[in-house]
Amino acid sequence: MGRLRAEKAPLLVVVFLVFLFVVMLVSGLSVMLGVLIPVPLTFVYVRFGRRTGLVLLTLIVVVLFILTGPKQAILFFTEYVVLAGVMAETIRFRLSFDKCILFSALFSAALSIVLLLFVFADREATLLEFFQKQIDGHFTQSIEALKTMGDKSEEIKVLQDFAGKASGSLAQAYPSFIALGALITALVNYYATRFLWRRIDSYDMFHHARFSGWVVPDQVIWILIGSSAVFLLADNVLGAIGINLLLMTLVAYFFQGLAITIYFLESRNVPVFFWVLIFFVILLQPLLVGASIGLGIFDTWMDLRKVRVIKEQSPE
Repeated sequence: MGRLRAEKAPLLVVVFLVFLFVVMLVSGLSVMLGVLIPVPLTFVYVRFGRRTGLVLLTLIVVVLFILTGPKQAILFFTEYVVLAGVMAETIRFRLSFDKCILFSALFSAALSIVLLLFVFADREATLLEFFQKQIDGHFTQSIEALKTMGDKSEEIKVLQDFAGKASGSLAQAYPSFIALGALITALVNYYATRFLWRRIDSYDMFHHARFSGWVVPDQVIWILIGSSAVFLLADNVLGAIGINLLLMTLVAYFFQGLAITIYFLESRNVPVFFWVLIFFVILLQPLLVGASIGLGIFDTWMDLRKVRVIKEQSPE
């Protein structure tokens, strides 16, 4: 592994802050590159060791605290620093890609939710009311966007009706949206960091398991069944727990459906360009998202890739 003295970390802080400033300054870049902010942090941590990595992360948070105030520094810490630090450690321990992504997302999402609970502990407004306000804001933005597109009165009415009926349930499910955001950020950053690493360093730190062979543990199907029942039959706190568990298990099965799709694309040597096109179409079509979830659930019993058979036959 490379050597970089921790005393040189301030130089890296300056370089990173310039990168961060450019990302924030250019609106187009802030959308595209904002999610990739943990990549350089993770890369430096893995490449130059724990001491340099921790010094770098600490200095960046301190500098942001001085320049932007505590609110922005805390948000940056929970959204990016925790994720980068946990991901770097899991990579250093040679954990499989799913554990690297899962642990990074869990720590980041859990800290964000705990921070929200702490902030709203002594306020008159409840955390659920805050979630409700966020959901209503998203619907309002979507409706305003439709209005700017011209004669979309029918679509606007449908969205307004849906917002009125579903906003309460979506507010209860907001913690799962936080977790999903952290999961997507962790997923993108893991593969971006691996891509960067393999083009700079010949020593491969990353686990060799392929996403196309990824399997949701069979026992998760009982979480899906149980959370569905709780969501449909219970109210208040239990209902909120049910809908959050249900959404997260559906996300897991969606990714298993994608893994199956990638498996068959790989087996037929389909060019990567068509992979991107297929994924883009899937994400834009709710029916195809549902089909991917259904495929992931169906695979629990059918084992379409025969990966469970291979695992059972492999020696302990």
